[in-house]
Order: sequence, then structure tokens, then C-alpha cells
Amino acid sequence: MGEEFLKKKGIVVNYLASDLLQKKKGDRVLSVTEYQNKYAVSRGTVQNAWTFLKEIKAIKVKSHGHMGTFIEEIDYSILQEYALSDTILGTMTLPYSRLYEGLATGIYDVFKENNIKLNLAYIRGSKERVRSIANKTYRFAVVSKFAAEQAISDGEPIEISLNFGRHSYLSEHVLLFRDKNQKKIEKNMKIAIDYSSIDQRLLTKAIIKDEQVEYVEMQGHQIIAALQMGQIDAGIWNFDEIRDKNHQGLHYVPLTESEMEKDMSTSVIITQKDDSSMKAFFQKSVDKKKILSIQKDVCDGKLIPQY
Repeated sequence: MGEEFLKKKGIVVNYLASDLLQKKKGDRVLSVTEYQNKYAVSRGTVQNAWTFLKEIKAIKVKSHGHMGTFIEEIDYSILQEYALSDTILGTMTLPYSRLYEGLATGIYDVFKENNIKLNLAYIRGSKERVRSIANKTYRFAVVSKFAAEQAISDGEPIEISLNFGRHSYLSEHVLLFRDKNQKKIEKNMKIAIDYSSIDQRLLTKAIIKDEQVEYVEMQGHQIIAALQMGQIDAGIWNFDEIRDKNHQGLHYVPLTESEMEKDMSTSVIITQKDDSSMKAFFQKSVDKKKILSIQKDVCDGKLIPQY
């Protein structure tokens, strides 16, 4: 879309396309007057935008008199081209595990399939990724379901636009110990805690409970090295990194499965609460099963990750 196009009817086409992405065949659409009032533009501008979308076969509608106008045909792939920016900025955690590599590869693939350019930034810590969506630095972020729901309950202006299901984010967390004979947390132990990670911080607090320990702040990816160097006694971390990077010699204890752990193993995509076009894209145009299939192929070594 050229600059001149955007200066004229293009802006209203963008508004209309964003609105229509949220609808489906059989839905009623607003009248020209209603759109005119909604977007504070002239009647002619709305009519021109409607004509354009019809001519490119993005939408086909039929009037039913006083009942209103209803959608007969709708092409989401065309609409998203005019509703979304030329390049979408998203963010997820660093792909240090095969699950993350597979997820990143799958997300890139579906954007390419929909002819939309994507740039993914890799940001450590779900807290920072949530903040980047809340302040509109990025259009979407990948976090765990648990982190997303915690942020929403804390009043962050975000919402879950796509849920990939259990074990799409990680297989499980485990409790790592420096001492190979250790099986539980004891008084005065030095315990790693990552305050930038909603999941790791709250899971650590839930496991430790009222034990009198010394918390040592560090990023999650530093826990394994800190254990090996004797800087901490224990820490909770993602088992996938231990398995994928051949750290099986580390001593760990599996955690009891809980709803918290289930939600932490689940990948979701979050968007800004008022970003209706981005939400509609993920809900209507993204093939979730294809992303999960690509993720599995990467994990099984059948596909080279590309991200």
C-alpha cells in the first residue's frame, strides 16, 4: 500500500478491514452512516472504501432491507493485507530449547504463508514481554498461559488471542540440586530466583513456601552454571534445556503436577487489548495445527529450525 493510497481512502480501508476481520459469513455489518460516525469521516470516503474492498473481492454483502446488510462471502487473507502493517513485530523467549525453536519456526511459516513479513525479537523474561505488548512496542508476544493470566489479573491491557495447548511451551519444570544426595529444600539453602520471569518466580515461591532460605537473584538461563560453580544450592528450571543440551548429569527432582504447572507448560499468544486486527488475524487466519506440527517435526529432528 503506497503513501498516496493511505493519505486518501486507504486509512478508512484499514479501519474497515480491521473491523471485518472480526466478523464471519452471515454476520450483519454496520451501515455506511454508522461507519461514517464511527470513524468521523465523510459518507463518500466510507462508500469509496467499501467499493474498493468489494472490487478486490475481500467482501461480498447483500442488503436485506430494513434488517440490514449481511456478509455473503469474506476473504480473510485479503482483509488482513489491508488491516495489518507491512511488517509485524512480535516477541518470544530466546529459543534455547527445541520446543521454542519449533514454535518460532512454525510462527514464521504461517506469517509467510499469509504473505505478511514478520520480525521476531527474543526477550528474556515474560514480565518484559508482557510490558512490551502493554506499551505497544510489539504487536504480539509468546508467553505461558500462566504468565498471561497473571498479567491480566494484575490489570495489564492484554488478552490471549491464541492458545497452543499443553506442553507447547515446555515439557515440565524440575527442581535442580547442587548436591546429588539432596531431595528437598532445607533451611539456609541458597535458592535461585528470576524476578523477570513470572513463571519461575511464582513457582519458586510456591515450592519453597515458608522455608527459611536465601534467595539469589539471577536470570533463569544462569541457574545451571550457578549450580555447577557452587554459587547456589538449588533452583527451578525448564527440563527441556537440560535434556536438549545434554545436562542429564545434573541432579534434579520432578515437581508434582499442578494446575499452575499445566498452565506454565502451555504456550499462548497475547495481543494488546484494543488491537482487534491482530487478534482477529490469529483467531481466523493462523493455522494452529500447522504450527504445532512444525514444532513437533523440529523436536523430532525431522525439520531444521528457521527463525
